[in-house]
Amino acid sequence: MNINLEFAVKIIALFSLSFLYLETTTKVNHWYVIILLFSIISDSLFIFETFYYPALYFLIVNRFLYLVIIRKSIFPYAPKKIFLYSIPILLAFLILYLMIYEYMKDIRISAFIMGVISVFLILFTFLNFLKKNNKRAKYFFLGTSLMPFADVLMAISYYIDSHTTYIIIYHYMYYIARYLIYKSMVTDKKE
Repeated sequence: MNINLEFAVKIIALFSLSFLYLETTTKVNHWYVIILLFSIISDSLFIFETFYYPALYFLIVNRFLYLVIIRKSIFPYAPKKIFLYSIPILLAFLILYLMIYEYMKDIRISAFIMGVISVFLILFTFLNFLKKNNKRAKYFFLGTSLMPFADVLMAISYYIDSHTTYIIIYHYMYYIARYLIYKSMVTDKKE
């Protein structure tokens, strides 16, 4: 895939989403603005192989910031319930991680950290959706759940089988996930 075209599409999409958010929201969530900024930085750096590790760092911080946004939904649940709901997500993560472990020699720790953060993100956004059962929680859950699958496809494309189809699919997955998260940020809390 043409690196310049990929870079242009990523940057235009993220800047458009950022301006769309700032234009359509009634109350700005500063954490979400920082997430959008870090997304712009990490996506820009991922284009160039020499900046792969800084891009990965920004991506990990980015995912952690989603946990900051959803942090209030964590506290009403007992640890037993959180553990019970986390089992299927943890098992799915461990299976995927072990399947691609041997191919990720240089980023095993980073991939593990990002995977664990993604497990907690999916878990807490799911619990938030169960508790609130509204459009806003549903959009946030769907968006944050789609991103780890795009991450796995990106890792497969980068480390196992570099195919243009994978690149196109995981980019679309990221764009859809980001749009769903944007929708959750601008949807009224009552919906």
